[in-house]
Amino acid sequence: MRVLHGPVNVGNQPYVLSRYERELGAKSSLVVNYATWFDYPADRVLGTYGDRSKRARLRRTAFALSAPFRFDVLHFYFGKSFLSPDDLTDEQARRYHDVKLARRLGRTVFVTFQGCDVRVSRRSAEQYAVTPCHLGECAAAPTCRELLDDRRIATVQALLPLVDRAFVLNPELVRYVPGATFLPYANVDVDAFEPIWPAPEREIRIVHAPSDEGIKGSARIVEAVERLKRRYPIDFRVVRGLPHAEALGLYRSADLVIDQVLAGWYGGLAVEVMAMGKPVAAYIRDEDLDVLPGGMREEMPIVRVHADTLEDDLARAIEQRGTWRELGERSYAYVRRWHHPGEIAREMLLNYERAREARRR
Repeated sequence: MRVLHGPVNVGNQPYVLSRYERELGAKSSLVVNYATWFDYPADRVLGTYGDRSKRARLRRTAFALSAPFRFDVLHFYFGKSFLSPDDLTDEQARRYHDVKLARRLGRTVFVTFQGCDVRVSRRSAEQYAVTPCHLGECAAAPTCRELLDDRRIATVQALLPLVDRAFVLNPELVRYVPGATFLPYANVDVDAFEPIWPAPEREIRIVHAPSDEGIKGSARIVEAVERLKRRYPIDFRVVRGLPHAEALGLYRSADLVIDQVLAGWYGGLAVEVMAMGKPVAAYIRDEDLDVLPGGMREEMPIVRVHADTLEDDLARAIEQRGTWRELGERSYAYVRRWHHPGEIAREMLLNYERAREARRR
């Protein structure tokens, strides 16, 4: 089976998934339109961000329109195809000519939505008391209301009829993608990490590494931890703008990692640090959890915090830091049970094959 992932690598999900699909016998590749400052890997990069030259467009177009002839399965991410780069108008980007060609050729087409590619800000704010989509939290919220929400709705309406399956990586997103299936993160090769357990007898190292400070609630986190430093021996590190390989060193040194306090679900970073045996603190929105696989909710080892009581919640966790080793062990086991990319890749290949069989009938 020839599988193509692309055209973006957000959070390293498509790359790790494709590596494990290869281990299971598929000819799986990741091709991206351009790289980002996170420096995540890909098998091929078609161009550079912002290159609007005729040559760059021809290169992307040639790949996009040839891919459906060369691959059996095309798995897209973040609501984009290879013919919807950022330098096209929204109307042009949503035409999805390469996806339509794949459908005409009988190819299997999947899409994975990952967060703000599909979250409708105004609906999230109406639905939830705690969300980054409230005005005054994420700086993009006004733009989302005025412009991006309608684009996201239009993306779902245009793309869903063209795909065999749609997945979402955050339980909330099921609300915005009819018929979508929740998919646990497969962004980390969990077997590549050896545990480095918390050492609570020393100065407490707390790490926060926001990919987007407004979505993660970073201002609230920094304020709460700075106050807690008056009461506890805390070495607080905020990781910003580092390449992924450099950031890993700081993650390994952490005793506690604070992921986010607004989004209602933990992110790909949490999976990575739990694979190292680190406890993770995050806000988990209980009303979204019905879409989780059976047992995942009960086994989740996240230290629960709430934006409105963050300082008290973190203080309680620090007072119980003698349990962090056991919590780290549970976290280490949890990601191997629920986020192992080998198991997710195995199920994904079965999903591809089922979709292919359905199309043959």
